[in-house]
Amino acid sequence: MKWIGFLLVVAGTGGIGLSLVGEYHQRMRMLEQIRNMMHYINDLILYESVCLPEAFRKTSDRLEEPFRGFLQRVAQQMEEFNGEDISFLWKNSGELVKSHMNKKDYEEFLGCMQQTGFMDAKGQSQAIKAYEQRLELQLHKLSEQKEEKCKLYQTIGIMSGLFVCILLL
Repeated sequence: MKWIGFLLVVAGTGGIGLSLVGEYHQRMRMLEQIRNMMHYINDLILYESVCLPEAFRKTSDRLEEPFRGFLQRVAQQMEEFNGEDISFLWKNSGELVKSHMNKKDYEEFLGCMQQTGFMDAKGQSQAIKAYEQRLELQLHKLSEQKEEKCKLYQTIGIMSGLFVCILLL
């Protein structure tokens, strides 16, 4: 009976390690979605010369939740509250995506539209492109560290279970 308990402890802590690996992969997928979203918005502004609300609405059709609803809400608010600062509306709607992102990524995401409301289309495009490039660098860094971090999470999970088992002996 004692060995079954030990096995369950090791399996449980190993599962915690696997859940951390899953969170790491989820973060990378979320950042990739944000990067793609910004790329679509930038392309619409730059090449089709559409205004921000229309760019948000068109981009939302290409995305999955939570970003689809987020962009639709921002576009709707921009049309309703004509003249309101885009960064205020962006932050106001940010609660829709907050639960899907970690704190640091969420704060950067909210700040990415800080200056776009006061610029012409070229300035808006440059601000969005700058955030897109920061995301690209962050994704590159995460993908370089992916293998070693995932192994580390799994190893720590299993080793902590073994440590607890040794303490209980």
